Amino acid sequence: MQDRGLQQAFHPRSIAIVGVSRTEGQSPPGYTGLRFLRHLRDANFEGRIYPINPKADVVAGLKAYPSLASVPEHVDYVIVTVPAQAVPGVLQDCVAAGALDVLVCTAGFGETGEEEGTRLDGVIREIALKGGLRLVGPNSLGYHVPSARMVMYMETSSTPGPVAFVSQSGGICQMYTMQGPSQGIFFSKVISYGNALVMDSPDFLEYLATDPETDIICMYIEGVRDGGKFRQMVAQLTPEKPVVIWKAGLTPWGSRAAATHTGSITGDREVWDSFFRQTGAIRVKSVSEMADVTMTLQRLRPLRRARVALWGGGGGNIVTAGDTCAEEGLEVPPLSEETTRKLMEFMPLVNQIVVNPIDGISAFIDTSLLRRGIETLAADPNIDVIIMYLPAGMATRWPAEQVARIMEVISELSHQAPSGKQIVAAVRDEGKFGAAESFAHSLREADITTYDSLTRASRALARFAGYHRFVGQLPGGSGR
Repeated sequence: MQDRGLQQAFHPRSIAIVGVSRTEGQSPPGYTGLRFLRHLRDANFEGRIYPINPKADVVAGLKAYPSLASVPEHVDYVIVTVPAQAVPGVLQDCVAAGALDVLVCTAGFGETGEEEGTRLDGVIREIALKGGLRLVGPNSLGYHVPSARMVMYMETSSTPGPVAFVSQSGGICQMYTMQGPSQGIFFSKVISYGNALVMDSPDFLEYLATDPETDIICMYIEGVRDGGKFRQMVAQLTPEKPVVIWKAGLTPWGSRAAATHTGSITGDREVWDSFFRQTGAIRVKSVSEMADVTMTLQRLRPLRRARVALWGGGGGNIVTAGDTCAEEGLEVPPLSEETTRKLMEFMPLVNQIVVNPIDGISAFIDTSLLRRGIETLAADPNIDVIIMYLPAGMATRWPAEQVARIMEVISELSHQAPSGKQIVAAVRDEGKFGAAESFAHSLREADITTYDSLTRASRALARFAGYHRFVGQLPGGSGR
């Protein structure tokens, strides 16, 4: 069963914000209470909001209360934005009021490396554990739950989706929640948990394991306090809900930065290498790579092998494209004799190559050839996925009607999946700033699974296939 406390925190009927000033003015490090309040109101949060400020009667048009004890109802969720020295007293008030779900946004604790910060860590941890507080933070932004109209950033989409993101970094949360929608990624829960003094990543995984709103779990982590529990939870989740992890702090420089960011002890690279091998978690190294893998998990059917046929144009570009695919872990097998023979029946051979990768620019001019070519490749038993490698300049230098016809053919065949084969697109950057991203966006709007580069496509497909191989080898495993 789901943790009822976390369910209440993710869908609160009432929120108290302790430390809300009437103006931004001076504030402790981290988000201000007033900013949280404004975000909740601008997102049309449907519950009740209680600003706590002993020196104000009204804040941002809402009645203010001098303390948590003076609020006229039980509070489901408390956001704490007072200076670090005042946090212990606020937590004691939370315990007294029975308000167990608490976010401490304030920074200035153990992550500073200072003696006083470390002392405060011990004090607030002891209060939380003795009082049964489900404390998130400190140095965190808490929860972004679109279905509950709880937001961290106003610039992000409030459309709910099936992806959860659990992150020690609020900044990484912002990057992913802003980038995700452009690739069709929308969120069930986004959790910024900061220093993890009490609530750590395994606690959130326990909740998400049975969360009906979540199908895919993404994570940014710097360190984990209970490595055994974390490993157990990820291994348990992997067969049903893929876990995509960006593990930071594996170099001496990254480890030092993590210690000052969230106070994390990051652990050694060999230990984490073993963790990924044993659990089947999908390893990524950036927000962009996380988004590519998540998009692939959402849009493609399970794939245990990634034998690709690559169709593009330009001899040199095609040769290097084959290298890119192979370097990222994809197979680029020779076409069968039957496929080659059929392609040669209708493909002009002047300045074109009918091998894999295929230099077939004429098919982009005559889309009847493109359709026939894709269908022929899809029938090849040596091919699992077809990658259409499209130059970014196609969007600006080619007639719009021609580009529209090309996109129509690719989109139609990608949904028909001739011979059961999957079709994706990758955009070739030709040096003009923003051109590849813009063209990739247009292709996605045409409902084509599209990557901003061939490297990104190859990497995502290789990780996707690796995940399904792992799951397929588990007892009774058949992949998602």
